[in-house]
Amino acid sequence: MEVREEVRQLAGPLAEESGLELVDVEFTAQGRHRIVRVLLDKPGGITVGDCSAFSRRLADCLDMNQTISGSYHLEVSSPGMDRPLPTLEAVQRFAGRRAAVVTYGAHDGRRRFDGELLGVSEGRAGLRDPDGVEHWFAWDDVKSARLVVDPWGDRRPRGGAR
Repeated sequence: MEVREEVRQLAGPLAEESGLELVDVEFTAQGRHRIVRVLLDKPGGITVGDCSAFSRRLADCLDMNQTISGSYHLEVSSPGMDRPLPTLEAVQRFAGRRAAVVTYGAHDGRRRFDGELLGVSEGRAGLRDPDGVEHWFAWDDVKSARLVVDPWGDRRPRGGAR
């Protein structure tokens, strides 16, 4: 079993016990440095104290189960405003928000899409691009999906310069 999935299996129940949502687990290797990144959330937002307490508990479990041989860095944090959408459930939860989707294969001649999440239908994630065109993706073909933060929000100037 791959390290990411092993960590997910340990972190999921720990998060649930603590009243936290396990958003995603990432495992990367940068040269000799290996990083396990765990993203958590909860209603009202996650705190540094939540991350710290969870990190200690998860590190103990990872060491006890010898999930990762050798040295690694464990990072536990909030998913941030541009949170990843790792499941169809997350896509449905954030329907109506702006997102970016990257696919493995080309759809309509491209692999990158940006627009409003439409939710889920028949096991496929939907997105409406700025031109109003709807795109539906089989989840197996989605390489990555994440929310997009609009720094202007509702303050974006309308029309020309004033």
